[in-house]
Amino acid sequence: MNQTPRRVYLPKNWELPAAILNRLGPEPGRQRLMDEDGHLLLILHQVPQASDDEVRTAALFWRQPDGTWKSTPQPGGLSALEEHLKAYREKIHHLDAMVEKAANPTDYFEVMQEVQPVLRATRHQLEVLQAARQARKDEAALIGLRDSAAVLERAIDLAAGDAKAGMDFSLAKSAQEQSQAAHRSNVEARRLNRLVAFFFPLATLVSFFSMENTGQVLGSPMSWGVVAAGVLFGCFVLVAVTRGKG
Repeated sequence: MNQTPRRVYLPKNWELPAAILNRLGPEPGRQRLMDEDGHLLLILHQVPQASDDEVRTAALFWRQPDGTWKSTPQPGGLSALEEHLKAYREKIHHLDAMVEKAANPTDYFEVMQEVQPVLRATRHQLEVLQAARQARKDEAALIGLRDSAAVLERAIDLAAGDAKAGMDFSLAKSAQEQSQAAHRSNVEARRLNRLVAFFFPLATLVSFFSMENTGQVLGSPMSWGVVAAGVLFGCFVLVAVTRGKG
């Protein structure tokens, strides 16, 4: 008869029933509850970090049929579960502070990277503790732990909402500032075009009167025609660039 293999994340001295061991894979997997042969096993995740590349570290809590609790990696049973929830609470407070300090889209993006894994983990954790409460209605301590998990889920949901709203506002503000900068650039470009249009005929006149043999040039009808054409063209350019502009 083949012996059920041990999982590396389980303490060697844990005598879980085969019905539970057979449901465990090489990795802890998602957060869930197993209730077999009077044994209750809670598989939770420690506080996730954005840098862990979606690899979660398990925190296991085992209630034996006689009501005794054990836990790993931190010992203490239910007290360890309380500390587990406390770690989530501290993480959420840290994320709230990050949201308050965020000042631009990059800051809010960094917050969102941290918030989303915690939000998912907290929601699934609440589901597990709610199921544990239903499975062991005589375990009064599970009521308070379930309620604490619900408060955490609400808190991280609010933090995620604040971060999302802050990012949206920051992006809208950045877009508005870019639009205003583009408008100022257009205004300056129009001013430059007006200056060019204004000085074009003047440049024509200066060029005309700076020619040698000015008297001969002034006496030629064709020369005056060139001057008139330059002035008219300059006026045309001025009207063209200012039409419809403030």
